[in-house]
Amino acid sequence: MGLMRSVKGLLLGLVSAVLLTQPGQFASAVEEPLDGEWTRFSLSGRAYAVAEWGASSVLESDNFWEISSYDPGKAFDGDPATAWVEGAAGPGIGETIVAAFVEYPEALGFINGFARNQNLFQRNHRVKTLSVQLYVGVNADGFATESVTYYDAVPVGPAESVVLADSRQAQRLVLPLDPAAATEAMNRFRSSEAVAALEFPQAEMMGINPAMGVPLRFRYILRLEIAEVYRGTTWEDTCIAEIWPDYGEIATVDTDDNMRRLLLYTADGRRVPGYADFAYVLTLLALSDNAEWAIVIKEPAYPGQGRVSSVYAVIHTPTGRDFSAAVFAADVLPFDFAADAGRLFVVYEDLSSGEVRRTPLPPAYPED
Repeated sequence: MGLMRSVKGLLLGLVSAVLLTQPGQFASAVEEPLDGEWTRFSLSGRAYAVAEWGASSVLESDNFWEISSYDPGKAFDGDPATAWVEGAAGPGIGETIVAAFVEYPEALGFINGFARNQNLFQRNHRVKTLSVQLYVGVNADGFATESVTYYDAVPVGPAESVVLADSRQAQRLVLPLDPAAATEAMNRFRSSEAVAALEFPQAEMMGINPAMGVPLRFRYILRLEIAEVYRGTTWEDTCIAEIWPDYGEIATVDTDDNMRRLLLYTADGRRVPGYADFAYVLTLLALSDNAEWAIVIKEPAYPGQGRVSSVYAVIHTPTGRDFSAAVFAADVLPFDFAADAGRLFVVYEDLSSGEVRRTPLPPAYPED
């Protein structure tokens, strides 16, 4: 049950806790129409690339008191063997998954269906068409529970359709609105009279005013609605294995002050959050000429007793995805990149033989 920082926030937390702690009910109130053009999103979760998320429904466990294994966080956990599975009757047309971002991505990376294996992929429905709607949203500090943050948001432009491939491979979905237009929309929203005067719905419910100095949190919120599916052979469930932001062309990369996260500087001049692993201190060892790939040394941030081992990771910088397992096995020391005949290679030392070798990088999106 959420502990709130205002009396009205506490009342909200008590009500929300009742609604949101029962298995399967946490997602049902993800979207609530308010007066005028306002919509309230109830979002939870946190990952290195996505601030918060939610979904309109979730496929329940057979046991009511057992937490579902198919919650929306499974679409943002970096593991294509797990999936968000909607829980509505039929193929899930009209069901939504919502993702909030601190910075607006150029595209979304997407792995369709239940991608753990081909059998599960074919037996469940996959998304054929998504209706994509961008919102810009605000949260007044304290209007939250321990697990849910509420954003009052307004739409930016109309919803647009995006068609997906019927494939277990990663695919890149360019968003209908480009980053410059999205940033301009956010700037207008932040400086709008309703936000500046704290006259948006949750601020009015809390009874706050600008003189009180209550911090505001802003998010780009992408609402993805299932509009059409590729039908599976067995079950009436539509699944999404993975979603991640793709920030497009990267100019250069650095680490943050705490050396726990990569910071990306995009070609259009924005600084956006990149790959993070807060259990490790990150050192940028090498960067490809186009800044699309990085080799990172990861040293334990909280080493215990005994031998401390460093880990080497090969990161696709626009998406923050770790491709180490797809590039090399254990007992190698990657230290540079090399280009040859239009292909990019990781250069490494084979620790078992002492030889310097190279291996090609896989495509970030195999079907491009």
